[in-house]
Amino acid sequence: MNAKTRIGAVSYLNARPLIFGLEQGVGEDRIELSYSVPALLADRMIAGELDIALLPVIELAKMPELEIVPGLAIGTSGPSRSVLLVSRRPIEEVETIALDPESRTSNALVQVLCHRVWKIAPRFLAEHCGLEEALRECDAAVQIGDKALFAEPPADTVVYDLGGVWSAAMGMPFVFAAWFARPHAIDREIYEALHESKRRGVRALGPIAEDYTWRDRQYPRLSKDYLEKNIRFRLGSAELEAMRAFFGAAAEVGLIARAPELKLALTRQTSCHDKAAQMNEAQNAKR
Repeated sequence: MNAKTRIGAVSYLNARPLIFGLEQGVGEDRIELSYSVPALLADRMIAGELDIALLPVIELAKMPELEIVPGLAIGTSGPSRSVLLVSRRPIEEVETIALDPESRTSNALVQVLCHRVWKIAPRFLAEHCGLEEALRECDAAVQIGDKALFAEPPADTVVYDLGGVWSAAMGMPFVFAAWFARPHAIDREIYEALHESKRRGVRALGPIAEDYTWRDRQYPRLSKDYLEKNIRFRLGSAELEAMRAFFGAAAEVGLIARAPELKLALTRQTSCHDKAAQMNEAQNAKR
C-alpha cells in the first residue's frame, strides 16, 4: 500500500473552512493530516516531514521548488481583522516594532507597509512571547491569528489592520497563506479532496463559527461575521497578481533575495484554472 500524503495545516479559525472536509473524512484513505503554527509548518516542510502544507506565502521564497495548489487560499480584499499592528503611538511616530513568531508572511507584510505606505524606518525586534510584554519593550507589535481576532487590544493603543492597509494602498487583495506541494506530491485525487474539503467548509460557515472555541470561550457571532465578510478562500488571477506584487515589494525591501516564480500544480489537468495559469506563464515570460 502506498504511503499516505502528509498534509500540514494550522488550527486557526480562518483555516477551518479549508480543512473542514478533511476532518470529516474526505480523502482519509490518502491523507495524513497534522497541525502546527504557520512558521513551524514551513520548518517541517523544509525538513521533509510534509508533502503538502498550508503555508504563509513568504515561505515560497525559501522553497521555490514548491507548487501552488490552484484555487485555494486564505486571504482578504480589505480588513482582515486577524493580522494587526497594535501600537502605543501613531504610526508616524513608531520607532520599534516587535514581530510575531507565528507567521513570517505577516512580519514581512508589516515591513513592506512601513517602507512603501507609511514611509517610516523602525527597528524590527525579535519575535515576542506576548503582546503586553512586547508593548513594554517596543512602540508596536504584530499580532496575528485568533489572539488578534478575539482578544481586546490593550487600552490606549492604536490598531492597524495590515490586510486592510495593503488593499487600500495597492488596490488588490492580499494572500496570507495557500496550499503548497512538493513537485509531484499532488495528484488529481488529492486536488479534488482539498477542493471538496473547502466546498464543505464554505457551506458550513455557521456551524464552524458556532463550534469554534478559543481559550475555552466561544464567539459565534464574531466568528461567523469574520469568516463571511473578512476572509476569502479563493486563489484566482487577482490573488496570483497580488502575490507577485507582495514578493516584488519584499525583494525591494531586502526581505527575500528575489521574487519566486509562481508554479501552479496540475495546471494541465485543471481546466477551470487555465486563465490563471496563462496569466502566470505570461508574467514569468516577462522576467
